[in-house]
Amino acid sequence: KVPQVGFAPDWTKHAKAAPFKRNDAMLDIMPIGVIVFPGTGIQDNLADKAKRFGIPVFDFRAKRGGA
Repeated sequence: KVPQVGFAPDWTKHAKAAPFKRNDAMLDIMPIGVIVFPGTGIQDNLADKAKRFGIPVFDFRAKRGGA
């Protein structure tokens, strides 16, 4: 029973920047938290921006730098 809001990248309007613009739109609503899973630089961008806004980041990406 958790509300979900979809944010699709607008490839026509933003081309290659679409996923990053989508990240900005998601953060504009000031969510109570962001969950980040392994992926690409797009996820890294989302996590970095969320941290700058003071939004808690639940990070499930692999830790870098060894054990």
